[in-house]
Amino acid sequence: MNPQDEASLIKIKCVIDMAIDFSAMTRVFEKGSKQKIAEKLEHYLGLLADIDSKDNFEKIHSEFCEWLVKNICSSKKDLENKNSQAASYGQAAKLFNVAAKVYVYYCHLPDCESNAMLLPMLHAALDNLMMKKLREKYPKENIKAQTISDVDKSEYVALQKLVTRHIEDDFKNMILPVHYDDIMWHRLNRPS
Repeated sequence: MNPQDEASLIKIKCVIDMAIDFSAMTRVFEKGSKQKIAEKLEHYLGLLADIDSKDNFEKIHSEFCEWLVKNICSSKKDLENKNSQAASYGQAAKLFNVAAKVYVYYCHLPDCESNAMLLPMLHAALDNLMMKKLREKYPKENIKAQTISDVDKSEYVALQKLVTRHIEDDFKNMILPVHYDDIMWHRLNRPS
């Protein structure tokens, strides 16, 4: 392998490693999961260069989340108040959403043309505080999940619809979901 190809490959591995750490999700998964997750993310993020529609992006997103739910378990520490060992769809989605945000939005990968098309497709990476805010703002929507580890696929879809609604109501459609999670995370975790 020539040095330039090697540098590009290592750059992607480093971006994925940073994204996994940035999501803070590996602490809730059992030991040894990080490498398996990194390999899957490398595969699925590598597919983003060929995305030509929102449906194809949603398919990749869903496939990754379903893979993680079937193959990764929560850590013993995270299981103390849980009945199931499987990772939740919400945890899987948060991990993918943060990784995709770092990859596409922060690092401008895979390339400029793909980046421009992908940016509006990215989902908001929700955390527990953002979920609480959405439940308070839209109490009639009956979101039952209290934490990201309680979120199944149907609640995940409902939460993303609430993100879109919140963007319409409070941000006048001037931002994308990827901007929303940056703004809301900062407002809720780093208030002035």
